[in-house]
Amino acid sequence: MATTTHDTGKVSEVKLGVQMVLDLHYRPLSRKSASLTRYLTTFLSAVELRFSDMTDPKIKLVLTDIVEMKAADQAKIYDEIHILMNTIYGRWTRDYLKEKWNPFSRDTAITLIMTGFDLWSAHDTVGGNITNSADENGACTKSNVALCEDDGLTFSGVGSAAQAIAKLLGAKYDFSYGSRSCQTYRGYLLNNYDGTSDHYNLSPCGKEEIKKEIEGSNDQRKTCLSGGLNENKAKMEVQESPELPFDFFNRTNPCNLKHGAPSCKPWRNVDGCKVDCCLKQGVKEAVNKHDGTPCGKGKSNICSNGECIPDPRKK
Repeated sequence: MATTTHDTGKVSEVKLGVQMVLDLHYRPLSRKSASLTRYLTTFLSAVELRFSDMTDPKIKLVLTDIVEMKAADQAKIYDEIHILMNTIYGRWTRDYLKEKWNPFSRDTAITLIMTGFDLWSAHDTVGGNITNSADENGACTKSNVALCEDDGLTFSGVGSAAQAIAKLLGAKYDFSYGSRSCQTYRGYLLNNYDGTSDHYNLSPCGKEEIKKEIEGSNDQRKTCLSGGLNENKAKMEVQESPELPFDFFNRTNPCNLKHGAPSCKPWRNVDGCKVDCCLKQGVKEAVNKHDGTPCGKGKSNICSNGECIPDPRKK
């Protein structure tokens, strides 16, 4: 059993089965066949890094299936009017799949829809600018569907997917907590709606909320959160030492990938997890090194979202 559960309800490890659904607008952006599988497996490994400092409980992500959305299904799920506007309404889509019709397997903790469309929200405080959409505490329930924007090439949606999975596990945006101490946290994973953050990980409040929601779950949900519903059905599992974007790109200069421009200095010789790119007319712009880039003393740590963190693969 992947999860240790005591009489008190304490859960020491969560193993989430993730079914990744690719819509028609996403697939032309992404690679095909084996390369696509490799990209999505690496993508999920980079998402898991965002939870790597959590020990109570530990969070593991398992890729259980890759599903290509059919055109007829997409028209129903997204609504043709929204498709014509190149925009999809996240909450409407999630509610439709939950309440009316869902063609995807429900035998998984999370269904993550990867989209090339623009996600939109009608919520006034959001202002429409979102890159992911998910129900709080929806993992292993009928509300287990999340949507995430990604370009299918550069792992641009890793932060967005991590936000969605954190919400599905019960975390909230830091600024939405009633506690002032939670509202003081800045720059953590759930500090805004667009998938970007200064820190790679969740705030202490986000971690505590996930712990509380998991331990308060019923036995059936805890079994699902342990991987119990999909242990025998997993088609693809993340390897013990999975690839990360640094490995995937074969050490390609991140400045070339992001801007088509060189780094101002040889990027592998630059300390830390950010590198300056020399753009036209003397303009410089700092970008994050690839997740998984060795960093720190003796290059024993790795980068995640521009921060140097312990390499969880060495534990």
